Amino acid sequence: MQKIIILYLTLCLPAALFAQDENYASDRPGLTDAPDLIGKKTWQIASGADISRYNHYGVYQLSTNTLKYGLSKRFEARLDLGLQYDPEAHHYSVSGPSVGMKTLITGQHKIIPKTAFILEYYPPGFASGTTASGLGMEFCFSHTLKNGNSFYYNLGSNWLDLSQKATLNALAGYSLNLNSLWNVFAEIYVYKAPSIRLNYVSDLGVTFQVTKLLQFDFAAGLDIVHPAGNSYFDGGITLNF
Repeated sequence: MQKIIILYLTLCLPAALFAQDENYASDRPGLTDAPDLIGKKTWQIASGADISRYNHYGVYQLSTNTLKYGLSKRFEARLDLGLQYDPEAHHYSVSGPSVGMKTLITGQHKIIPKTAFILEYYPPGFASGTTASGLGMEFCFSHTLKNGNSFYYNLGSNWLDLSQKATLNALAGYSLNLNSLWNVFAEIYVYKAPSIRLNYVSDLGVTFQVTKLLQFDFAAGLDIVHPAGNSYFDGGITLNF
């Protein structure tokens, strides 16, 4: 169970994509966090479902929900809450709530990437079976190219228990705008949790931005080194209001 909880933290919590409109700043789908922030005094709700497997077994995220509010041009507040299901134990449980903040450090300028920092706090009981506080932090970088496509990367760490060693992660991805509605992306994600081997995960995804307020998405990924039984599928919607 400890490995499944760690897998949830490393695969499900960092989840974002560069939307076509930077002010839209969707946190779905994908394995990374973008440095984009939603507009000031704007609310956003992002909901979906995630089926992840680790060695042919996984705790299914039946509902993953992120509520965000734009405090200013440089700060946004966020709250995460989810519902998960253990298919072996036939047990439902809640993940969260967690609270966090994203701050924009700098915009893109020539070779300097757009940079943001995310800090999230996981209170005791955030994941099933945990009694300690946890913390997640991540630096997010992006370069928007002249053609509107984006190259982006992350460096981060998660502590399910602050008294234990952290899970470390790094990611690089490329986002391709097909037109004003469709966007596709590809990513490579590397993470190391204290109790499991070094993992290399790749994923492909697509978003369909119906309006400036509504976006649908789907992503799928697998472990590059040990693909059998190690995969995930993620789909959902994001709404600004």
